[in-house]
Amino acid sequence: MLLAVDVGNTNIHVGLFEDGCLAHTLCIATEPHRTTDEYALLLRLLLEEKGIVPSVIDGIVLASVVPSVTEWIGTALKKLLSLPILTVGPGIKTGFPIRVNDPAELGADLVANAAGALVKVGAPAIIVDCGTATTVIAVDEKGALQGGCIRPGIQMSLNALHSAELLPGLSAEDTVSPLGKNTADCMRAGVIRGEALAVSGLAEQYRKMLSLPAGTALAVTGGLAERLLPYLPKSTVHVPDLTLYGLSAIYRLNQK
Repeated sequence: MLLAVDVGNTNIHVGLFEDGCLAHTLCIATEPHRTTDEYALLLRLLLEEKGIVPSVIDGIVLASVVPSVTEWIGTALKKLLSLPILTVGPGIKTGFPIRVNDPAELGADLVANAAGALVKVGAPAIIVDCGTATTVIAVDEKGALQGGCIRPGIQMSLNALHSAELLPGLSAEDTVSPLGKNTADCMRAGVIRGEALAVSGLAEQYRKMLSLPAGTALAVTGGLAERLLPYLPKSTVHVPDLTLYGLSAIYRLNQK
């Protein structure tokens, strides 16, 4: 069984794969002040809750965009499982070309998202990850990652508006009219509807810039994806665990 770990700014998502299929998922809040022992204990307890004995795990793959937590998680995993860890970064085989100025500085999550998209929706694809930040990347018809953009995430934008003295603190809600009738609804309209328009517009620009076909998949993942989905094109594909699938694909490639 493969343990795939995606360390994000808000949450650490863990997937357990059996014969290439995602069998279980776990989620831990990302907390820089937790110790190695605390992370190891949390992982052990969550695995036990799923009825999984650590000894059945025979591989680990890790992607992290939080350097301050990466070492703690890595040490916790080694303490819990005593296995080598494949960490996504420079020198790791991805299975596709990366056409950016410096591939070494590309976030491990974006690399995993591209790998996951090639498995789940194929190439070409526009991949949107709605998390602490919203990322949009483009994979061309040959499967090459051509670049993308990073935007403030939905909740981050709402929090930023709250820093203004007269604007309330809000969380994203399911139904958002584009025409707000009060301050709270105006904020949600600007952030959530605005984000959907930005994502759709960027996807269309990428299609034109890269001469991608009109039917190019728009794949959306991330913890806040469901907040955005109602306002994206109906053809949008929701892949909740895209990053984990990408980590599994990268692990298998590097084992070969």
